[in-house]
Formats: sequence, structure tokens, C-alpha cells
Amino acid sequence: MSAPPPRSRTWVLPNRNTIGLAAVLLAMWYAGASQTNGAAYLLAFTLAGVAAVSVVHTWANLRGIVFSGEPIAPVFAGENLAVTLVAESDRGRTHTGIAVRVAGGAEPARFDEIRATGVERAPLGVPAMRRGCFATLDLRAASIFPLGFCTARRAVRLRQPHCVYPRPEGALPLPRAHAPVREPRTGQRVAGDDYGGVRSWQTGESQRHIDWKAAARGQPLLIKQWTGEADDILDLDWQQLVSLDDEARLGQLARWVVQAERGSAAYGLRLPGQTLAPARGEAHYHACLRALAAYESAAEIPPR
Repeated sequence: MSAPPPRSRTWVLPNRNTIGLAAVLLAMWYAGASQTNGAAYLLAFTLAGVAAVSVVHTWANLRGIVFSGEPIAPVFAGENLAVTLVAESDRGRTHTGIAVRVAGGAEPARFDEIRATGVERAPLGVPAMRRGCFATLDLRAASIFPLGFCTARRAVRLRQPHCVYPRPEGALPLPRAHAPVREPRTGQRVAGDDYGGVRSWQTGESQRHIDWKAAARGQPLLIKQWTGEADDILDLDWQQLVSLDDEARLGQLARWVVQAERGSAAYGLRLPGQTLAPARGEAHYHACLRALAAYESAAEIPPR
């Protein structure tokens, strides 16, 4: 769980209910003035007093809440980040009716009640429209509790690193120029021509080729190996796509990475200023996609 960011200010703003309240108060004032009706005056002043007190309670209801988040799984651009918000009170009081949303998000995360002690969790879908690796997520918390005559709002900056991979797209076929491997490579070896025995499973590798029968007999996790075409390498090179702009290149390379991971050959990735050695498995797959997500073209680098 990440450390909470510095607290932002809480603002109380009018909403649509404020207009209705103003209309009712105006009607009561008119009834009292035109008919010299003391009861109408009394009701108007009482309602105005209750509304004024509710402004303070609405403001206080949103203060003293600490928001944080659980680790966010990476997604491709165009998908939704699955964010689990965590809320707790640091002032020893209960908070009611809190909604947290992101700009452009359809449904907010709702906390019906945040108790004085304990932690509450709520899911939030965040549209991931732009690729990149980010350190924070900007949200907005709001509440109309207790009477709904006004809305309290507060900016929330969630310190939770997350990555949005480039959308895999492009019509170019996966490069078929293979380079034979003379030395054992890192990562997972998968089906080729001939069965080559088993080896110990390593953390981060795909579990698709684990010998589950051996695991059921109480043996440690083992990976089945083959020899043959699995010893070839796919070279996914930025320079192979000179006819495309930067974002189109990133989308095509992301598509190639996804296709290569589904295949049987190891694959490496070459970007300007960065090279990832050929390998296979979940760890290598995400390392390649993170490199594509974090890539900065010359146009994106701010001048010094």
C-alpha cells in the first residue's frame, strides 16, 4: 500500500439542490412579507439556519479521510485500470456517503460508510486512454451528506505507480528472420521438435508448460523443454519500422511482443537507447511492454 499524499483543501460548492432551496426560501419570504405571516418568516429562518449548519457538516464529512490504493495491474491503452481504493478515517469519526471518481470515468467508487476505526475498500474503473508509466493517479472525492443542499469536493492524488501499455495494433506480420542460439538463453523454452527433458521452474515464467503431473506427485515445479526451432530468436527492432510514426511503431511492436510470447521462439526488443536481450516468459513479456510504455520520443522530451 502506498503512502498517502499531502492533504488537499476541501471546498463546499452549490449544486442543483441549492437552487431549489433558494426558491423555497424566497417563496416563504414572499408569503411572510405579503401577508404579514410570522409563521412563514419563522419557517424561512429555521430552514435557512438548518441549511447553513449543514454546510459545515458537509465540509467536515469529507475532511479527515486518508485515501490510498492497492497495486494496479498494467493494461493496454483503451482498457480500464482496475483500481481498488482504500479509505480510512484519521480523526476518529465516521464519514458517510463518499464518492470518488476520475475525470471521464463513468461510475465512481462509493463508500457508504467509513467507520472511525477500520478500513473500507471500493473498486474504481479508470479509463486508460494514454500509454505511459505513471507515478500518481488524480481523482476527486465528493459528498452531499447530510442534507444535499451543497457539495463538498476535494482533489485526491493517489501515489500508486502503474503502467499503460501501447495498444497492440498494426498490420505488419511478425518478422521471421531467426538467429540461431549457440548458448543457452534466459527465460522459458517451449515446444519445438524434440523433447529435451525438464528443468526447475523460475519465478516470472509462464505456467503453461509446467509438468503438473509431477507437481501432483509432490515434486517441485518443473518446466518441460524441447529442442529445435525453439532455439531461434525473433529480433523486434525499432529500425524495422522506419515508415511509421513513433506511436504507430510502438503499437506495432506491442502487437509483435504479444504474438511472439504466444509463439515458440525467444524474442528480443531493440529501442533507441535500450536493448532487451532475447528471452521468454511473463517477466520478459512485461519488461518489453513496460519499455514500450515508457518510451519518450524526441518530441516528448521537454527542452532544458
